Amino acid sequence: MKKRMKKCLSLALAGVMAGMLATGCGANGQKDAASAGGNETGGTPVKENVAADKSTEGGKASGEKTKLVLWMPPFGTEESLDKEVWGEILKPFEEENNAQVSIEIIPWSNYEEKYLTGISSGQGPDVGYMYMEMINDYIKAGAIAPFDDFLTAEDRDNFYYLDKGVIDGKQYAMPIVVGSARVMFYNKAILKEAGVQSVPETWDEFKDACQKVAAIGKTPLLQQWGDKSKGAMNSIFFPYLWQAGGEIFNADGTKAEFDSEAGIKAAQFLADLRFKDGIMPESITSMSEDQVFAEFKAGNTAFVMSPTNQGAGFKEAGIDWGFFTSLKDQKMGTFASADSLVLISASKNKDLAVKMVKYMLSGPSMTKFHEMAAFPPIARDEEYHDDPAFKAVYEDNKDALITLPAVQGSAAVYDNLYKNLQLMMLGQMTPEEALKNAADYANNTLSQNK
Repeated sequence: MKKRMKKCLSLALAGVMAGMLATGCGANGQKDAASAGGNETGGTPVKENVAADKSTEGGKASGEKTKLVLWMPPFGTEESLDKEVWGEILKPFEEENNAQVSIEIIPWSNYEEKYLTGISSGQGPDVGYMYMEMINDYIKAGAIAPFDDFLTAEDRDNFYYLDKGVIDGKQYAMPIVVGSARVMFYNKAILKEAGVQSVPETWDEFKDACQKVAAIGKTPLLQQWGDKSKGAMNSIFFPYLWQAGGEIFNADGTKAEFDSEAGIKAAQFLADLRFKDGIMPESITSMSEDQVFAEFKAGNTAFVMSPTNQGAGFKEAGIDWGFFTSLKDQKMGTFASADSLVLISASKNKDLAVKMVKYMLSGPSMTKFHEMAAFPPIARDEEYHDDPAFKAVYEDNKDALITLPAVQGSAAVYDNLYKNLQLMMLGQMTPEEALKNAADYANNTLSQNK
């Protein structure tokens, strides 16, 4: 999803967090120091901020509200909409718990940098939203506390995807967005005009369909190889890697596997679509995700890989579209997000912070959130509200939905891999060269995980 991070995050976070743990910086200096979750941080205990303790004690004596800080990304059309929606959702929680929740919407453009600088300087939130490739670095730095001691049997029965938040045997993450699956949308009118009789299922069938589209002078496929975010690979590389039978890393996250025979096959397939088969135009090397979607909405391309929640926008643009979950080479496989709420270790009021997390993830709260951002339900206490067309993706094709692994240092690895693949799509590297360069960097970075 629209993400980037400094290459040096693992080293910088570990170093600065070590300083934070030694000096005892708090989360925001405004909350109750007592918490049932204690100070479990996966190793070094976090010292409490004395100034924060005094501020909290004074607040309790005078009857002031307990303050919590929440960091979320933007899902609405603008940041102000997200803040308004979450403010409305959390208003009853604030009233019931004599709390004041400060909601900050962090732009995707500097999302990871904000967390790095905020948490390492003691100015982070009590509860934050993190995606999988962020989480492990913060766990290793002791910046995230597990939820295990706060979860009841009823909680565990209600939530569908708790397993996706278990890392190193502990519940470090509470999934809030599981879905946003990348599926292949197609323009029915263009395929009909091109004489494509059936929806392609395999790589070969897809290439054949694209060549028929090209033969009538239409653009078969667009991809966002000019997008600034390495998250573009969730649509334009990782699905093909998985379909070829490959993996990003080995099982323990200590070595890259994207440079395997399967990885080279996937990269070569994409390079051939650009250079050999003429299926993707040169313009893709400068196109962003938004530009690709705009071209599909304008009826200018037959195929585009997109999150399911873009379907409504395509429909509003007047496109008669269909979709399929995944192509197949060795198997089906496509990206699905597993983004979560996390509890920051430096929070002075973990009890109330966890209570807020559960309130945010409750059926009524998620229903309101999903009115703004269409995602499938995460628990039994909410009905399915997304486009019915995509229900089968999450029920019948769930084995084809793959999330990114929680590997320490992976964000920097993804950033480097994306840059090498971009050079490949510019014709400046072969698939083998691009993946070898990226794997050399990855293996050096991941060696710290051994």
